[in-house]
Amino acid sequence: MNAKERGARATFTVALVLLLFLPAPSLVFCRVSALPIYEPERIYYFMDEPVVTASRFSQPSSQAPSTVMVVTSKMIKERGYKCLVDVLEDLPGFDIQKHIGGQAGGTYVIQRGLWGNNKLLVLKDGIRLNPENGSNLVYGNQLSLGDLKQIEIMYGPSSAIYGADAYAGIINLITKEVKNPKHLEMEISGGNADTVEGHLLIQAKPFKDSFIHLYAHGFSSNGFDLRDIYDHYHYHHPILGRSHFYNPDEAFDIPERDWDMSLKAGWKNLTFETVYLHTRQPTNIAAPYNTGRTQTAKDRVELDTWNFRLTHTLSLMEGLDAITMFKGQVYRMDPKSRYGRKQFNNYIYERSDMFGMEEQLRYSYKRGKIIGGLAFKRISTMPYLNSRTPFDEGDTYDDFPVKEIITEDGRHFSIGPFKEYDYWTYGLYLQANHNITDRFSVFAGARFDWETFTHHESFNPRTGLIYTIKKGETLKLMYGHAYISPSAYFKFKAWVDKNYAHLPPSVFGRNLDPEKVSSLEFSYSRHTKRMFFNISTYISRSVDSIQEAGCFFKNVSLVTKNGTEGATVEIADNSGRVTNFGIDLAASYKFDRLATFNFGYSFINSRQHLRGHSFDGPKISNHKIMAGVTGYFGRHLSYNVRCRWRSEIHTSPYNTVYHGTTIPGIFLLDANLRWVDILPGLDAHFTVKNLLDSKYFTAANESGDPTNGASLPRVPQDPFSFMMGISYRF
Repeated sequence: MNAKERGARATFTVALVLLLFLPAPSLVFCRVSALPIYEPERIYYFMDEPVVTASRFSQPSSQAPSTVMVVTSKMIKERGYKCLVDVLEDLPGFDIQKHIGGQAGGTYVIQRGLWGNNKLLVLKDGIRLNPENGSNLVYGNQLSLGDLKQIEIMYGPSSAIYGADAYAGIINLITKEVKNPKHLEMEISGGNADTVEGHLLIQAKPFKDSFIHLYAHGFSSNGFDLRDIYDHYHYHHPILGRSHFYNPDEAFDIPERDWDMSLKAGWKNLTFETVYLHTRQPTNIAAPYNTGRTQTAKDRVELDTWNFRLTHTLSLMEGLDAITMFKGQVYRMDPKSRYGRKQFNNYIYERSDMFGMEEQLRYSYKRGKIIGGLAFKRISTMPYLNSRTPFDEGDTYDDFPVKEIITEDGRHFSIGPFKEYDYWTYGLYLQANHNITDRFSVFAGARFDWETFTHHESFNPRTGLIYTIKKGETLKLMYGHAYISPSAYFKFKAWVDKNYAHLPPSVFGRNLDPEKVSSLEFSYSRHTKRMFFNISTYISRSVDSIQEAGCFFKNVSLVTKNGTEGATVEIADNSGRVTNFGIDLAASYKFDRLATFNFGYSFINSRQHLRGHSFDGPKISNHKIMAGVTGYFGRHLSYNVRCRWRSEIHTSPYNTVYHGTTIPGIFLLDANLRWVDILPGLDAHFTVKNLLDSKYFTAANESGDPTNGASLPRVPQDPFSFMMGISYRF
């Protein structure tokens, strides 16, 4: 153990002692101040509370036409969650692969076997956070939790109500309501790896029928030196023999700088909302040094996303409301973002703008609700590009090094300048929820979408039955369909490497079709004052899945200004098909305020069909277990201990190291201590991740051949880490 590790452990020990013994002198004050006795939430995984995500109107989660799990703000504090990924790691049905790199999405989040960070729609109060150009949403610390009332996690396809990209499911971050004339919250935390994080929340009601909600959050960390921590991590090079994955003679820097802000203001029936996300993450964590790629702070991707929405609600008559929404998004990748090599720098760039409108009608009657609407938006996008020189902000890009390609059979294909593309999308939807009897209800809906980019049409239905056996006990049978339209990201993404290139499929006269998924799900849930149990079984089939490297052209000649050189060219193609069958189980039982136990289990059998092969879905574990206990000692000291176990991670048969075998599974242990109301409104917390300091790996981006390929077959993960801090509520 080196000096840095000894210092971190010493800090951990001191903090733990302080948190355990700090309550003693303050008990007298707490008794005098008559503060409430705190206890855990009644249940963790699922609460029969009002949710809005499943149908876009408020209804009890037991009656929602989907499996919806709710994580409240109190649960977030009790468990020490810092960002959205922390929450998803403890939910059934998710495979999480960290340290993939910002360019690829930061962390892979896979829901029920549907792979890709563009497959899950993430919202904040219904505002889309995913880039409108179809690029990957980066799951970093900019998806923070400090101003949330609850998180609603919806399972299953939902294009029938949300349109494109609601493919695997939806995550909706619901902000806290403004209840008091003045309210202020602030929090500051710090930990090892030079990590600092904090947020500020201001709420007010400046005058009658108005409110303001302002939130700002920042995160900074220099990351762990994975080169030193995993110095035993080697591979066998055919010429050099046993070799390091990471260059032992170079620095290994993977800092992350994230921040986000939200503003929500309303007056009577008018509401304005804006969300800003910024992330700066490393790109080369999974790069072996023998390929010439570096692992330094300059190798990073920097992304900015601004979202806004203006909403007006008008009551037309009793039970009938009209809701008008104007929406917009500005998405930018910093032109200085790069994927560095020793010999040269690969700069990367993309951007998009969106403006749209949605008109929605909601009708409530005695036995149900009907919702329908029309939506359209205009998108302007500069597709993802790669260059060895920095980009400018122009509407065209003329410096792409390849001007023409010549195939093995002598055909010539020109590559014109890349330019900004403008297109429109239109959607028309209708959904009805009707209670046939007090116990039996039915829901049905559909949406028709059309866009001018590829002139594709898409029709997506959703239907199901909900039967209430008795109060607190429900059966659901649900069917849904969803799609992802070929986006500018997939249609025009282009880059050139040494003897290798990725080009738009249109160069070879090929088009992309929409990805489509269908899902059938059956679920049973029961909850009482002390106990909750939910089990869901599902089967889904995804067809025409777009693979970024779906088709290859070998022995191709690239014509550049310096001459002609041979290469292999990959293009995106609808070459994938995935079939998933699985079971998700969640349970919770409260003994008393000293202990509430939670348990989750997921089984999935995922089969991918690609290029004539059928194999287990890569980056997915067949079995996952999540378990934990939350409770309170004394009046105000809460504790939480939770563990996660996952079975082996499957790899692709094209992985030249694992050849379709598996990466070992792992058992992880996390803990959180929180002292509530040390003084009125003042809390302290101490969070530990990977308490056992386990060395473990997740699946990498491309999982290639480390001897001559672009990335590692697996990526090392963070060791023992801790965060400690205080928060204050005025």
